[in-house]
Amino acid sequence: MPLPTYQLESAGVAFHNAPVDIIVCVHNALNDVNICLNSIIRHSLLPYHLMIVDDGSGKETQLFLEQFAQENQATLLRNDQAKGYTFAANQGLRKSKNNFVILLNSDTIVTPFWLDRLIACANSNEKIGIVGPLSNTASWQSIPEIEQNGDWATNPLPLDLTVEEMGNRVGALATRLYPRLPFLNGFCLLIKRKLIEKIGYFDEENFGAGYGEENDYSLRAGKAGWELAVADDVYIFHAQSKSYSHERRKQLADRAYQILVSKHGQDLIEEGVKICRESAQMNCIRSRAKFLLERWHFIAQGQYRWKGKKLAFVLPITDAGGGGNIVIAEASAMQRMGLEVYLINLAAFRNIFELNHPHLNLPVLYIENTEQLIKITQNFDAIIATANHSVAWLESLPKNIAKGYYIQDFEPYFFVEKPLSFPKIWQSLWWRRRLASYYFRKNQGFRDAWLSYYFDRIRFTKTQWNQQEIKYQTNQHCTMVGASLDIDRFMPLCNRLNLKEKLHITAMVRPSSIRRSPKHTMLILKEIQQKYADKIEITIFGSKNDDPHFLVLPRDFNFINLELLNSEQISNLLGATDIFVDFSNFQAMGLTAMEAMACGSAVIVPQFGGANSFAVHQKNALIIDTTDFEQCFNALEQLITNADLRKRLMHQAMRDISGFHPEHSAYRILEQLWA
Repeated sequence: MPLPTYQLESAGVAFHNAPVDIIVCVHNALNDVNICLNSIIRHSLLPYHLMIVDDGSGKETQLFLEQFAQENQATLLRNDQAKGYTFAANQGLRKSKNNFVILLNSDTIVTPFWLDRLIACANSNEKIGIVGPLSNTASWQSIPEIEQNGDWATNPLPLDLTVEEMGNRVGALATRLYPRLPFLNGFCLLIKRKLIEKIGYFDEENFGAGYGEENDYSLRAGKAGWELAVADDVYIFHAQSKSYSHERRKQLADRAYQILVSKHGQDLIEEGVKICRESAQMNCIRSRAKFLLERWHFIAQGQYRWKGKKLAFVLPITDAGGGGNIVIAEASAMQRMGLEVYLINLAAFRNIFELNHPHLNLPVLYIENTEQLIKITQNFDAIIATANHSVAWLESLPKNIAKGYYIQDFEPYFFVEKPLSFPKIWQSLWWRRRLASYYFRKNQGFRDAWLSYYFDRIRFTKTQWNQQEIKYQTNQHCTMVGASLDIDRFMPLCNRLNLKEKLHITAMVRPSSIRRSPKHTMLILKEIQQKYADKIEITIFGSKNDDPHFLVLPRDFNFINLELLNSEQISNLLGATDIFVDFSNFQAMGLTAMEAMACGSAVIVPQFGGANSFAVHQKNALIIDTTDFEQCFNALEQLITNADLRKRLMHQAMRDISGFHPEHSAYRILEQLWA
């Protein structure tokens, strides 16, 4: 089966042009050294210079290094007697002159574009002085686990996956959070020359034998005002040093810790360890890493089965609403599977659609009418409608084109939200039009004006609730493709490590939608704000300040209204949110709550509807009867006052929601289209 790969340009990182020195300290372990050095030559792009410090290796390793250095124009420094890692590293650092220098253990295997990505992280902020990558075993930088059986996890790769393939997968789906940590593992450190000039070299006096020197250096860098960042798009395999026995390593580590305590104080060290352990961004990265191989399994299988197929989603929308975002995320997943995927929208919607989707990576075809749809899709393999009014557009398409209807809600329920002054005859037609769109063929369903667009098609929906609702109301079957979200867009934007003065509570308020309970939501927020004004800040979005429907809602309390937001703005908001509340009467799925969970927020969701497809009460969310004012208030109050519960839900939510990636749902859709 062909394995998918991505070029660096598609991952959004430029090739580096700054010269960098790569320092590799060696003490025997020839097999590891050979693999390490050859991976550097294979996967490093110029400009760089390789420096090898041979710290008292035996004859066999010495001869190998001399030949390797000569063949690859590397600088070789030799100590006849081993001085220890710290001395050897400083030898290389003093010899280095470039603005970037990398200390790399000789028991590592680097992966494609590692230099470019490390340097991109370092250049992303002038305050960053040291950068480290992700790895299988690198203490806090390990993915997907950091601990196993009371010790650091080793996270072995599957037997059918190479280190290079793992690096490609990590890089292609990376979010580039660049988390800041107080400690970085010393197996691979990119250090800026300016930092070296300011704080000097490793402490040879206290850490000459190795172990602890990188922690000391990290603390010194932090005290000098520098930041330490993790390049979460770089994966470097770490085989664990064989230069020392396990017992010797433990002795050195214990000794180093005592010296660190005497030099920097136990409080500072314990605070740093807590930050590393509880970092929301690192927990997010590790959670996503648990599903990294699963996502790539779907991508590889999709490429094997459907690469080259041509598919379009009919998406006649203007705003950046939830349903549209799901379609875009899953269409992008299909694109990663090798399909040629398009969105089809109305030409009249073009300007506002592109304004609300500024960074769209999918091609969009704009049409004036359904006749143009038929013309531009003649050579397509499949067309999928995404709203009841667009189902009819597919009626005249050729029979050889697979047709689908993506149902993300039970749209007939929307008609009850029309004004009471809306004529009853049109309310009835509103209901019938939406209900009719679910029927399968012309000889089924209502014999009314909507019979003209019944045709054979495959129906998809997201949750069991929606599937059952359609079955109950229409006796029609839908394939459930599962809840999903754009997992690569929504993530914590801060580590939530420091105690903030106030908790940030966010709610979506849509006054035009009765089932979203706008008045009910504002009344709860008002009462909670009046009781906990000194502890919370409330932000809402979803309505303009001058909207007449919004102006009649309770607004006599302190809150911020960010009005209408696109998905990028929502991501930024939820990324800094502690508690997200959805007091809707029901949700067919509850996308915004999923997005909040992905960002590490504690959420409250309605028990009616499909939120239970991803939310588990008291485990990763609070699921309540949102029509009950007292239950809503009590649940929100509990999250405000019970920090342990809130943190537990936040942590578990981020871990659980990582499994709802778009590749699974996209694969299920394709499987049904061409079953």
